Amino acid sequence: MKVLQGECPALKVHVIEAGGKAKEGWQPVEIGKSIIFNMKDLDDYRTKNWDSRIFDTLVLIAAVEYCDKACKRSAWGWMRKFELAMPVIDLARWQDPEVVAALISALKFLTGDAWNISFYQRQLAPEEDVGRQSRLEFGDTTRIVTPFSDGLDSRAVSALLSAGGRPDRLIRIRVGSKKDDRPRRGSRKLPFLNIPFKIKFGGDGFKESSARSRGFKFAFMSATAAYLIGTHDIVMPESGQGALGPSLVQTSHGYEDYRNHPRFLTKMERLFAALFDYQVAYRLPRLWKTKGETLREFAALPIEPKEWIETRSCWQQNRNSSVDHKWRHCGICAACMLRRLSFHAAGVDEPKENYIWETLSVPEFAQGAAKGFNKITGAMEQYAVAGSLHLDHLADLSSSPAHRKRMSRHAWQLSEELDVSHADAEGELFGLLERHRIEWMAFMKDLGPRSFVAQWLA
Repeated sequence: MKVLQGECPALKVHVIEAGGKAKEGWQPVEIGKSIIFNMKDLDDYRTKNWDSRIFDTLVLIAAVEYCDKACKRSAWGWMRKFELAMPVIDLARWQDPEVVAALISALKFLTGDAWNISFYQRQLAPEEDVGRQSRLEFGDTTRIVTPFSDGLDSRAVSALLSAGGRPDRLIRIRVGSKKDDRPRRGSRKLPFLNIPFKIKFGGDGFKESSARSRGFKFAFMSATAAYLIGTHDIVMPESGQGALGPSLVQTSHGYEDYRNHPRFLTKMERLFAALFDYQVAYRLPRLWKTKGETLREFAALPIEPKEWIETRSCWQQNRNSSVDHKWRHCGICAACMLRRLSFHAAGVDEPKENYIWETLSVPEFAQGAAKGFNKITGAMEQYAVAGSLHLDHLADLSSSPAHRKRMSRHAWQLSEELDVSHADAEGELFGLLERHRIEWMAFMKDLGPRSFVAQWLA
């Protein structure tokens, strides 16, 4: 897809059934070839509440992810235009104006793109419905659903929730790997091991890495799991810097990141209610805590240190993140910098060998990399600069009068979503930002004034 300067990248995607034909000029995405379901994993979602809207929802999530990754953003603008047509079983429900409006609103707010989505009647019976029976039944509405990955916040909040009550009440939705580490209830594992589909791209693979649609996938899958087991409570594990920081720090390009923001989650609640006539509630119990504070509480639990040391935070692709054929965090992207800041703030030691950039206190960027790593690029340095600046700018928000009005406005928006007073939301927000500032200053002090990070910020 060639885009002239000044044009907005656009993509038309037609999801088709097996053997179907896409509309002329549209990118065909065939169920079974481009959207591939794993029947064993799909069975993991089968409960007495299963209905056709679940399968339609899974196809929609996959189609949105395909669009997001298949269309590269331009160098001179963020927004793209998508037209998506897909078959559904329950056509009347998906064409309901309230459902369509809620869907478009959530996707536009999350990705910063323009979306036009239409639905048409599915003709073939989904193969996963043939000869399969409902296996899982749950009657306990006090269960808690949480998206679960190898990330630090995910593991920390899961452990803290389990430590605070009955561990078997927590239903973890695996979103980050194929690792089978579910708790068991008696002799049976709890459900939802993996996302039950994968996306296959032709040619050179996917083209866009910003992946804002991940927030849509994780939120929608978590709500679907809550519906299937008959509960309403969904805990999102992100700490305050990760949930709010990406929308608070203004950048010279791009679009604010709302993947874990209460404003986006409220839109997902409205979408799910319109589609399923079922109300879920997303909670962010660590919203007013720093990642360092969450890690400190996590590390205080009677668990093995590997539970936090072996978590994964890095945004870099695996092929760029290995030393002697062993995967490491890059140590310099925004996610890695926040991780390192959090370990420092929590007073928890972490092996430097967890990172490609083992040392941040050296004066030259390249000097900090592990011996033998020979893939240092200008793009990596740009990632490092951006990650450092993000945390530094976030630290400046609590003390700078220039940002006071904007932070107050953001607190007002949060008060609307969280149903608290503006004064309370403002107090919590500025408290979070001030604690982040203190943690960041202590971290930078330990790196020293000759650190390449300090030199960039100066």
